[in-house]
Amino acid sequence: YTIKFEVIMSSGLGPVIVHCSLADSDICHRLQQKGFRIRYGSGTAEGSVIFPNGGPVFLVQQLHKAVAVWPPDPDTLALNPDVSTKLSKAMGVHSNLYLVTISPLLGLNELTVISLLQDRLDDLRILPVKGGRECADAMCNVFKVHEPETRELIEQRFQSTVTGIRDSVFSDVVNMLPVDESVKGEIGEAFSCVADLITSPAENLPEDGERLHAFFSEDKVSV
Repeated sequence: YTIKFEVIMSSGLGPVIVHCSLADSDICHRLQQKGFRIRYGSGTAEGSVIFPNGGPVFLVQQLHKAVAVWPPDPDTLALNPDVSTKLSKAMGVHSNLYLVTISPLLGLNELTVISLLQDRLDDLRILPVKGGRECADAMCNVFKVHEPETRELIEQRFQSTVTGIRDSVFSDVVNMLPVDESVKGEIGEAFSCVADLITSPAENLPEDGERLHAFFSEDKVSV
């Protein structure tokens, strides 16, 4: 499923706090086009965009400036010390942090830097984009996904997709078995019952179902 949505601003929603280094940028213009109010400040990390109501926090970084030397040399590859310090501090303060890397191209050099960032800061979520408008659109999508109503919609669509794929796979596998149609039907029903137990929330299951759920979760087995 493809879920499309637009960010619709509420009059009660606070402003997006944007570091003054991004003032008059395509990012801010795009956010304003989408209806966000913006407040500029210098007390936050350079390149930061903080969404209201406990929303996500983004650090915008030109990708070629994230390393000490550009183009990156595999033998001397290292993060820009200032960028490394800024990211480490931000990760210590914000639990819902994203790094948005901007680069018009995404070739070998760019992928090398992104890989370096992932290796050095493995808990950091990275969003590669090509420009300011795409950066703002990505931020808005992440912000929207964090809203309870959208998150519930995505979970419902995901569960529906998983169920459809599961039933299709079960049917194909059972139909390949060299047994009578009546036996195929019984096998299919048994698999379906087990799958329903596994995919149900643990709090809705009886004691035996909870043990089954724990078994499949621990062993990373999906049916």
